[in-house]
Amino acid sequence: MSLISLYRVELRRMFLSRRIWVGALCGILTPLLGVIGNETLPSVSSRYIANPVLTATAVSAMLWAVLIILEASRLHRSGVYLLTDAASSPRALSAARMAAAMTVTAAVSILCAIVYLPYTAVKMEYLFDPVFYAANYLIFMLLTGWISVLFADTFYQITRRVELSVILYALLAYFNFSGYAQNDYFMRWLYPYVIVYSDGFQSWWFLRIGFYTRLMWLCIALASWMFSLLCVRKYEKNAAVSLIRGMRRVYLPVLTVCFAVLGAGLWKYQPFIDHETDSEVNNRMIDTPTTNASAIRYFLTAEPVTGRLSGRAEYDLKEPYTGEDKLYLNPGYRVSRMSYGGKEIAFRTVDDDNAGVRSTYFTIPEKKEGTLVIEFGGLPQLRKTHAPYIIAAFIDWESIQLGMRSAAPMLNYACRDGAEVEITIPGSLTPYLNDLPMTEYVECENGMKTWKCRTQEDAIYNFVAGAYETDTFTASDTNIHFVYGKAYEQAVRQYDINQAVKDVFAYCSRHYGALGLTQDQTMRLQQVTAMLMGGHAREGYLEWFETVLSPITLADADKGASATEVFIHEMIHQWWGGYGLVCSEEGSNLWSEEGITVYATYRLVKEKYGELYAKQYYVDNWRKTVEMQERNFYNRHPEYLEHLPEKYQTQLSMENESTNWYDRMPLMILKAEKLVGGEENMDKIMRKMYADRGDYAQIGFTYVDFLDYCGLSESDLELTPKDYMTGEEDAGV
Repeated sequence: MSLISLYRVELRRMFLSRRIWVGALCGILTPLLGVIGNETLPSVSSRYIANPVLTATAVSAMLWAVLIILEASRLHRSGVYLLTDAASSPRALSAARMAAAMTVTAAVSILCAIVYLPYTAVKMEYLFDPVFYAANYLIFMLLTGWISVLFADTFYQITRRVELSVILYALLAYFNFSGYAQNDYFMRWLYPYVIVYSDGFQSWWFLRIGFYTRLMWLCIALASWMFSLLCVRKYEKNAAVSLIRGMRRVYLPVLTVCFAVLGAGLWKYQPFIDHETDSEVNNRMIDTPTTNASAIRYFLTAEPVTGRLSGRAEYDLKEPYTGEDKLYLNPGYRVSRMSYGGKEIAFRTVDDDNAGVRSTYFTIPEKKEGTLVIEFGGLPQLRKTHAPYIIAAFIDWESIQLGMRSAAPMLNYACRDGAEVEITIPGSLTPYLNDLPMTEYVECENGMKTWKCRTQEDAIYNFVAGAYETDTFTASDTNIHFVYGKAYEQAVRQYDINQAVKDVFAYCSRHYGALGLTQDQTMRLQQVTAMLMGGHAREGYLEWFETVLSPITLADADKGASATEVFIHEMIHQWWGGYGLVCSEEGSNLWSEEGITVYATYRLVKEKYGELYAKQYYVDNWRKTVEMQERNFYNRHPEYLEHLPEKYQTQLSMENESTNWYDRMPLMILKAEKLVGGEENMDKIMRKMYADRGDYAQIGFTYVDFLDYCGLSESDLELTPKDYMTGEEDAGV
């Protein structure tokens, strides 16, 4: 029989198999495991796409591995292989069985995506993107399923033992979850590594590296499977003899070597993480004098489809340094051409990646006036020592982040007039260069825009572009430029977020003092992608994370009684926590910025909506939650806690931490308010705390510091039943 005929027979047989149908049903249910217990994920895309897909990827892949081992052993368990081997080549039958298994795996993966699409769309609301959603299932679940069945079939064809095959596969699966592979994008063959997805500034970076690693492991799996075909038993010989006989089929060892070399090459020459060495050469600039340039120009083009950057840097020099000079670029970039005064000059790039840079050496031959031109490009790479946690540079359709050596070469050149910059990006994005908005642009024919500006600095320190909207208004005598992702426009309008910003600025400035980040009474509040895993502030500029406006955050009852009040809570963090007063827990899980912020939110809401509203939705909830905590058996008898399984101990610890931050601590501050003489005196104390925040910038503001400011002792703020039990005396409201 031909291979196609065998494939049709095997596919029909699998679709008639009860075992396969049970496996398919279980595979469709696997995303539910990722939906359960994902409350801690920071974005809706992570919660409703990444976690279900990745969980389904790992569980269904292991499920299919067991099924393919059982399917491969079916003929040998029944003895029917004696007949089938006479009718067709056992290698052809194995290939047909594998093709059929891969078809069934693909069908189940696609069906999973279809089944969970309505649920995901409803949960993600205005942030749902069907293309991004489908790509996750196809890249992760489908390709990993193929890799898994190839490895499983490999083990069985070599060993011809079901139990041994399962053990070998289990060891390979364990490797994925071991400490050796835990934080490595390329080792995680079964459960791909994804830190966080952005909701409003969607990035395909994780999908790019996910597809690359799936392709790499697919080549490795195919190489192992091709090798296993050499071991297919024939004439009742053992594996070793079968291997020798199989070598006569020249195409099999050739394909095995080709796939193995391709997989190893993809591993060794991957373009996403720098190939850092142990050398310390690049930790400092080359010891050459600073060269003054009369003008510096940068021309950059971002390619969102591939994630690559191409650019040209020009330096007008009057007295160039004629010794060997050195420039630094992101390790993913290569210099393609250099010229001075219109004549090409030689250069050499050294593969000594270190500290996130790669160095290129060059020499300007003559000390005469001219223009140094450097042409470069490539895919920005992450630092090996920072991966996988810091995604510092990336280019996508909806978000671009470049900085320092990821935007332009770094040389020991200076220009007092700054630099001229032209950068071409997708027309839907709004760019910010060195934290300032770019305003002048030229339309391009392909839907791109070329933005132009002159920077005050002679280098590109930070370039950010996103699908932004900007609202301008006045809050507490400060001109606010409220910059947020277009994906969140519906939420901003629905919950009147602009008014919430005004309320926060008015209240906090009046009660605690000005935010202290502006002198010209103008401030830009800019939302940034969750992928940055960090932010910064300077005079007149403050970053805030996109998750503040996500449906998850706006529905968090611990932070407020409504979505607007949750946003108010997050904005108040600019005074208490973040860039304001930073608290120190001192090894406990009680004292944090969250408690102060919850109390401040309560006070603002009380002023805005009245005492009864604030008591009902804040104080009463605090007291009810603390009372439940006090009634918990294991909190009252901690000596029994150690007898619980570790996961239950961890769960109780997390619940206590949340209660302490969001309920107990604000209730304690409320008690302190009563003891110091009321709200007015507490406001004076908190104003002084905020004014003195610089003194605690390095060490953190502790609970003891708070007690000292209030003139109280720890025993004064210990909560008694009358402070928290429902129906007891009101706790100072």
